[in-house]
Amino acid sequence: MSFNLDQLFPFSFDTKYNKPVAYFSMEFAIVQPLKIYSGGLGFLAGSHMRSAFELKQNVVGIGILWKYGYYDQMRNR
Repeated sequence: MSFNLDQLFPFSFDTKYNKPVAYFSMEFAIVQPLKIYSGGLGFLAGSHMRSAFELKQNVVGIGILWKYGYYDQMRNR
């Protein structure tokens, strides 16, 4: 199986950010259906990743994809 990088990554990096960077975090709040976050750290890491994408920075997020994920928390009165 061969992969075409232009299909996998259909955007180019800004020339100012050509040095690759890895962002390590235990959790990333990227989208709600992907339950790999539980709170503040995940929201902060997800925000950093969205900002890096908008700025076309050469960054990759490395985290843990839990087998069973997190659970939905509800607050009672």
